[in-house]
Amino acid sequence: MTRTTYFASAPDGTELTRKTDRKYTHAVLLEGENGWRIAGFCGRLDLAHKKQTEHPGSIVVEAQVLGVVSADETASEATEDAEPTGHEAVGASEREQSVDDKIRNAKITGPERLGTIGELVHELLMDVDNTYVEIVAEVKRRFPAAKTTARSVASVAAVLRKKGASVPVRRKAKAP
Repeated sequence: MTRTTYFASAPDGTELTRKTDRKYTHAVLLEGENGWRIAGFCGRLDLAHKKQTEHPGSIVVEAQVLGVVSADETASEATEDAEPTGHEAVGASEREQSVDDKIRNAKITGPERLGTIGELVHELLMDVDNTYVEIVAEVKRRFPAAKTTARSVASVAAVLRKKGASVPVRRKAKAP
């Protein structure tokens, strides 16, 4: 099998590469003190989202084969002395955005992602008004085949607390 070099482009333009015999479609990137690094390459989008939940603050980007030009890409033509028109006439300071602004203003496209049961439980646990029973009901409403119980939700909350997450404590009312 031939080795293929894949690359993933970080928001700041950095290209991170990996040479492998496997086939990858997506990469999970994480920004650190020394810039962007690869948290992992994945062969499917759902696996990339799973890896993303393991690395808070990470992003998912498409992995591309180095040296292959997409059929949708066209070669750009250089023009000299082009006159700016319309929105292109904006000053350079207004036109340039920081990487954080670009990420903040980015729009997610494609079909809406359902997420996972675990992501839903994590989200609902952060609201102190949701009881474990209500969380189970919402999980079963969105995922009818789910086998989630109040006990499993409590277990997830305990694990999150051990990892340092600030999960609100829910106490049962004492019987009179």
